[in-house]
Amino acid sequence: MSDRPDPVGVVIIGAGAGTRFGGPKAEATLADGRRFLDAIVETAKSAGLDPIIAVLPPGVVAPAGVRVVVNSNPKSEQIVSARLGLAQLTNAPLTSAMLWPVDHPFVTLASVLAILDTARTSGAHIVVPVHESHRGHPTWFHRDTWRELMTTPDGGARAVIRGDPSRVREVPVNDHGVLRDIDTRADLESAG
Repeated sequence: MSDRPDPVGVVIIGAGAGTRFGGPKAEATLADGRRFLDAIVETAKSAGLDPIIAVLPPGVVAPAGVRVVVNSNPKSEQIVSARLGLAQLTNAPLTSAMLWPVDHPFVTLASVLAILDTARTSGAHIVVPVHESHRGHPTWFHRDTWRELMTTPDGGARAVIRGDPSRVREVPVNDHGVLRDIDTRADLESAG
């Protein structure tokens, strides 16, 4: 576990088939040769997030120190993978976790630290990064929201975030990476 007084886990949601991309995005590579998954894990470790859970399709190997949960249904909604990951954290001594889609590999360490700092100082139950008035990823969720994430019938995490605006804190970041959702090869090429 992290040495932080209030350790925060992370669930990397990366089990999709990546149909529009041409393969699982967890395996997609950046210009520097790192896979999306590796880039996110590196940033998560640098931010002190622990444990790191990666929900992946069968056959994808995660970096050392990452606990893998296999979601064998690549067509399932992201919330299914989020739930599989959160289930791995229920017995961990954590008060919170971040949900981080694997198709957002350009998020900077500074943004993750800003989210964590806001979470620790604001008393909010949900913290969302915002760039140029648009909400992005990853999102921090206090443990008190996990039951809703596990049971919301429709709309996934977005429904939980929108359910009670009073418990959500937005943190402005100077990082377009929080909005860069890489769905196609063209998105990746234009994301440099």
